[in-house]
Amino acid sequence: MVKPVAKLFRDPAKNIMAEIGKTAALMKNVIDLSIGDPDMDTPRPIVNATTQAMLEGNTHYTASDGDPRYLQTIVNFHNQHFGSNYGLDNVRATVGASHATDLAFGALLDPEDEVIIFEPYFAPYKVQVEQFHGKPVFVTCKAENNFQPQKEDIEATITAKTKVILVNSPNNPTGAVYDQQVLQDIVTLAEKYDLYLIADEVYWPYVFNERTFIPLENLAPKRTIVTGSLSKVFAMTGFRIGYMLAPKELITAAGLLNEGVTYTAPSMAQVAGTYGLQNVHELAVPLQDEFGKRLIYLSKELNKLSWAKTIPVAGSIYLFLDITGSGMDDIEFSDYLLEQAGILVIPGQAFGQGGRGFVRIAATQNMETLKKAVVGFNALSFADQQTVK
Repeated sequence: MVKPVAKLFRDPAKNIMAEIGKTAALMKNVIDLSIGDPDMDTPRPIVNATTQAMLEGNTHYTASDGDPRYLQTIVNFHNQHFGSNYGLDNVRATVGASHATDLAFGALLDPEDEVIIFEPYFAPYKVQVEQFHGKPVFVTCKAENNFQPQKEDIEATITAKTKVILVNSPNNPTGAVYDQQVLQDIVTLAEKYDLYLIADEVYWPYVFNERTFIPLENLAPKRTIVTGSLSKVFAMTGFRIGYMLAPKELITAAGLLNEGVTYTAPSMAQVAGTYGLQNVHELAVPLQDEFGKRLIYLSKELNKLSWAKTIPVAGSIYLFLDITGSGMDDIEFSDYLLEQAGILVIPGQAFGQGGRGFVRIAATQNMETLKKAVVGFNALSFADQQTVK
């Protein structure tokens, strides 16, 4: 008899996001507002630069930490745009932000170390902590606070085993952009209890309605690990390229861990990232403007429904819709929406218990398609509809 797989995976919880992804791939004539993959093509100049590099033979390994040109471009970008103070010993190339987050946890966690995660949360965080035998500890963020974590709630969960606070702003799935005071409160707690901070900055360009992205690394540079990705910044999800910024000793530890994982990130993807970051304003701003228009439109129209409400649009590429007024839970609602209107969204429970009663809507279709989706939402009817306004 073959021995079983690792304990962590013997009785896995239902993976709602994975099931939604399979559904999206198999169904036709569905308005897919589920997965966070921008509908725009990667900007042509990035594609051209990448193609030219490949034709010139740039298809081999780079150094294990990354192509020096890519690494220098990341450092220059953060120092010039965010006022950071990084050097080449503070950066490494990764295969997207999830890889960077994985390396950060691997470099930091000993068994039973605790990681504070704000809920609702990007679903992979939990298993990433658990695979390194850490313990995820959840702090629920509430809609009445615009999903901003509260200092007293965070401090109440800190124990002698707490080692990391994970911060994702702009946030997936809620769209929250954390205020300066909220971030300063987090830093104050990190300093008081000697904790590390992991800053997932995947959606940094996507801030709207006069909100501001505040780089956490500038508030606590000696204890912050940044996990970055170019997937959403330049609509290049398939390139699988990101980076990790951190104090030198953590970059070294991450490199030792990564030797047996991927060795290095794809050379051609690093060329793409280099070109993109060197031309960020020209290439990223059009995407930012388009997503802002889409989210503001969806929020305005869906807030007109008697059974739905949203928080003010702040950031990311998602709308987190409160559907409790429908009288259904979020899984029932998502199934009903797909059946009745042919619209695919993700139930809030996919992002932890704090997501119950919500669905995540990805604004990853063009405006014409979103208008059709709004018609579909308006056509829904509920026998036991509640008033939530």
